[in-house]
Amino acid sequence: MRLPSRSSRTAQSVLAAAALAFAALAATAAPGSASSTVGANATTSSAAVATSARVLFDNAHAETAGNADWIISTSQPSPYNQKSAPTVETDWTGAISAWGVALAQYPAEYTLATNPSGRALTYGNTSNAQDLTKYDVLVIPEPNTAFTAAERTAIMTFVKNGGGLFLIVDHDQSDRNNDGVDSVDIANQLFNSNGVDNTDPFGMTVAYQNISNENTANLGSGASTHPVVNGAWGTATKSILRGATTFTLDKTANANAKCLLYRASVSNTGSTGCFFAVSTFGTGRVALWGDSSPADDGTGQSGNTLYDGWNDPAGTNAEWALNATDWLGKLS
Repeated sequence: MRLPSRSSRTAQSVLAAAALAFAALAATAAPGSASSTVGANATTSSAAVATSARVLFDNAHAETAGNADWIISTSQPSPYNQKSAPTVETDWTGAISAWGVALAQYPAEYTLATNPSGRALTYGNTSNAQDLTKYDVLVIPEPNTAFTAAERTAIMTFVKNGGGLFLIVDHDQSDRNNDGVDSVDIANQLFNSNGVDNTDPFGMTVAYQNISNENTANLGSGASTHPVVNGAWGTATKSILRGATTFTLDKTANANAKCLLYRASVSNTGSTGCFFAVSTFGTGRVALWGDSSPADDGTGQSGNTLYDGWNDPAGTNAEWALNATDWLGKLS
């Protein structure tokens, strides 16, 4: 599996470390302050670019239901315990293990963990070893069981207080465990019934679509300069859609909602047909991707038939995933 280089991000970390050791050089060697534009009903703040990020991948909402395997490893990496990085993608087993392995090869910048099946997402629960207060980025790769009301509040509070949420949804009727809800339903419920802000806080909703086999390189207007598109892991220019949906943006609900990649057939300035979207809420950041196939690396547990979208030449799918992780963790 392809593991993209991240030399520019590593170089920035070296500069940050030098700045800490040699304060006199801070003005020229350290990463500068980054202005953080926040979501609706919040204020603008300024925060230094981070030098490390703690990333939690969720596996507590049936991410392996049916013919799916949206985990980085079956061994459930413990939080803050990635001292020995895997050397090749096959060191870990999971359909998004290439994503995890790429990050784990930079242990000075990333610590990884998996939220295991049966453990609720919490914020401010000191008895939970994987409480969201201990993480900078939460990745939820196609949930198939609904979040409880308490979990929706925890996720939104996490983002409002500075966390990064990466939510991957799939096409309409992708109910892999046949419980009556799919990732489209689950995402829209999170956006509109969360106990923190129930008025479309991110400025986006998920459409009920099933786009079967398309490719797109239709970047949103002005998207080429965004760190998710032009980032330390390379340039994200295109993506595959293999059973996908899109997002509808509402800038009146949140002026910071932005589409980075549209379907090929729509305007790159419109409010519909958005395939990769970003937004902010409070001091946190949000990224939404409309299909699980681009992050799928084709490997996983025995019995699952998977698709290698990570390496599909019709997309720069690894770059979307990895640059977005950087941006959500405020490494860029």
